[in-house]
Amino acid sequence: MSLSVRRFNVLWSSSATPQRQPPLQLAIPIVVAAWAVVFEAWRFVTMVQSQPANNDYRVFYLAAKTGITWGWPRMYDPATLAALNQSFGMSGSSSISPVYTYLNPPLLAWLIGILTPLPFTAGLYLWTALNIVAIAAACRLMFGRTSTWALALLGSLAVWPTAFAIERGQPELLLYALVVASWWCVQRGQQRWAGVLLGLAGCLKPQAVVLLPAVYLICGFPRTMLWWFATTAFAGAIFAAVLGPTGIGTYLGVSVWSASDPNFTAAQLISPFGTRFSLLFGQGLFAAIALLGVWMNRRSLRVALAIGIIGTLTSGVHVHEYDYVGLIVAVWFATDSSVSALDLAWIGAGIVCAQLPAIGIRTAILIWQPMWLGYLAVRAKLPLSSRVRWAEIRSLMPWRIASVNSPVA
Repeated sequence: MSLSVRRFNVLWSSSATPQRQPPLQLAIPIVVAAWAVVFEAWRFVTMVQSQPANNDYRVFYLAAKTGITWGWPRMYDPATLAALNQSFGMSGSSSISPVYTYLNPPLLAWLIGILTPLPFTAGLYLWTALNIVAIAAACRLMFGRTSTWALALLGSLAVWPTAFAIERGQPELLLYALVVASWWCVQRGQQRWAGVLLGLAGCLKPQAVVLLPAVYLICGFPRTMLWWFATTAFAGAIFAAVLGPTGIGTYLGVSVWSASDPNFTAAQLISPFGTRFSLLFGQGLFAAIALLGVWMNRRSLRVALAIGIIGTLTSGVHVHEYDYVGLIVAVWFATDSSVSALDLAWIGAGIVCAQLPAIGIRTAILIWQPMWLGYLAVRAKLPLSSRVRWAEIRSLMPWRIASVNSPVA
């Protein structure tokens, strides 16, 4: 009887306890990230209480309110948006201008239109909650296990691009949640729904997912690309029918108006061929490098999607700090079957670079981004002897560590 009790105690201490508590190596960063999220949440609530309309959610609200009140063909009209904007008492940098007007497809305004019967602040809080729930669900699909999921989610919410996207009321979290859900569907043989979800993501911000259909095609999932194309074409037809010739013409005119502002396009670090040509040549080169990297890693859809997301952001001509949420999701995808010591060093450097724009330093992330793109492209070709696999790191630890690519429970 004593021997049975002893065996029970051994089994309890060796197997039951680690399942109840996360290992110390995960518990410490989880606590640190949780405190950072608490700080950001308090800061967000304070900002909303003091200036509830000082964000980008307001321009989405203006477009939705304009469409509901005067008809959707006028949702892009700067004069109508500016007149409605006066009800918020905002001026200066918050007034309607080439760099501050509604340019997204109609879907985003339609989503916000559902919230317009609510008070503005209540709608903003509900929109924020929707985005956070979406990215939490996407993180759960990606990581599965509780400890790793908690660390990935809290760590992602704590970094500046995510915090800034939440502060501005941008749809980045919802958008990349759709991208993750698309990957999840492909993993389960549901290419149809994967294409539909990717198409919906593109209906929120087409420029954020422009290379991802090609990623699926290169990796051997042509049906996903076809369903993405069908979804995009169907949505485009609905948008055109609702907007009509007047709305489409207004949208095209506003797009040209916005592109005419020098602050609308990305500022390249060097311009050897002149400002505009250097920008187009450089961004096109980054896109080509990304697609080449996808081809080299086509056997791993996760790594290929990471390269596609980074390549999309690196080659974009109109990128904001909140768009770098894509870099965070790319890290989720890049941590596939193994994580090397060099991977951890790159991710750590990326976290620092992503925080620096909060204090006005943007050069670091502009340099880190293409280097991370190149590293991911050739990572699979590195000699195995130069890589310390995550499983080997785990074997050296006295605690059980949840795998970064653990299956969904």
